[in-house]
Amino acid sequence: MTNLENRLDRASSGEYRLNPDEQKLYLNTFRERIFLAITFTDAKSTQVKDKFGQILNHFDTAEPPIFVKICGELPDDLTGYYLKLATDHHFEGQILTEPASDHYGIVIHTDHALNLDKIGLSDVFPDLVPKESPALPPQKKGFFAKLFG
Repeated sequence: MTNLENRLDRASSGEYRLNPDEQKLYLNTFRERIFLAITFTDAKSTQVKDKFGQILNHFDTAEPPIFVKICGELPDDLTGYYLKLATDHHFEGQILTEPASDHYGIVIHTDHALNLDKIGLSDVFPDLVPKESPALPPQKKGFFAKLFG
């Protein structure tokens, strides 16, 4: 009876997925299948938008199939742009409309395990992401500067 009860519990609670939190984080795919994961904020940047064609060129020689999943929370002009470039490179593009993670905006993956250690944009393309210059601490005003303005 336990098997039947487990099956009924799964059927009543909705879709049964293996590791649903990981799939939600990586736009409905597993971490082990990912070539590149671009954060939501990076996906909205103009620098990534301008270089996205070069990013996709890097994966042209990879073994197909290659999928480009785009978070539906991105602005419409960006999702259309990214989807058009993906289809121009003969990759299967998909815009996810279901609630997804707010961490990743674009995920490029395949259908088999790759187990890459580094999948972040700054790891795969270190020259693409601008280096943030360290912020200088604000200078403190001395006593006389405070007193006399």
